[in-house]
Amino acid sequence: MIKNPYYIAEITSSRCSVEFSLNGIPNYNHFEETNVASTATIEWPINLFILQNGQQDFELKIMPLKKSATILEKALVRIKIFKAEAIEEYVQQELVSEEIEVTFTDKKGLPTYIIKGKFHAELPFKIEGWKNSVDLSKDDRIFLFEEIIAWNQKIATIYQTSDTIGYHKAFEKRDFEINQLMYLPQMEEMSFHPKDKYVESLPNNLYKLELYANGKLASVRLPYELPGFRYNPNVKDEETMGFSLNIYFHRREKGELLEIIR
Repeated sequence: MIKNPYYIAEITSSRCSVEFSLNGIPNYNHFEETNVASTATIEWPINLFILQNGQQDFELKIMPLKKSATILEKALVRIKIFKAEAIEEYVQQELVSEEIEVTFTDKKGLPTYIIKGKFHAELPFKIEGWKNSVDLSKDDRIFLFEEIIAWNQKIATIYQTSDTIGYHKAFEKRDFEINQLMYLPQMEEMSFHPKDKYVESLPNNLYKLELYANGKLASVRLPYELPGFRYNPNVKDEETMGFSLNIYFHRREKGELLEIIR
């Protein structure tokens, strides 16, 4: 019997691009570039976007290859959700959704195709998250974008200066809930990589504003990336890598500032 469930989406794709969303929030994508006869399978943890026990709704958006307009007829996608035991050993996995497979030999010329499904989840703790947050769809979109995009350089500075206090202040609520949902010990202090001082933010005008979870969450997005920010190295050094941060903001009460919740 699974006492500490760890929910996982198993996604198989071939000759197409995919994006997985749970409860209206994107949390995995893969953009394929070439038309080759290969198949990719990923097992992606999804506990982070389960707010309460009961029915969970998922969506898998199928898209063309990069730089293509329509989905190839030879494309293939399969998806299923299962749960595993996070703490105890030797507990068998359990399938919690139907397994869905889609081919496109009879679906020609489609720019996108969406699979929808649901499953039942039970977690052994309560998460507040954005349950009672403000509906951001009622905010002025220009001001909302400006409030979020101000975090672009703010986060870059935190990493550039290894600012543990600034990181804790910005990410405390997010990290607390993530560690709880993933059955991880609570981190006492952020550990930065020495190369982080060489990263820099991308221009603000590359991002666009998007809302999720019925307007309770907001973020900004680059093409082919999950919502959040991308930071690239400003030095030519093979050992210095950039990174992306998948980030979502909410507003707890009207009149309060946005805060990072995922």
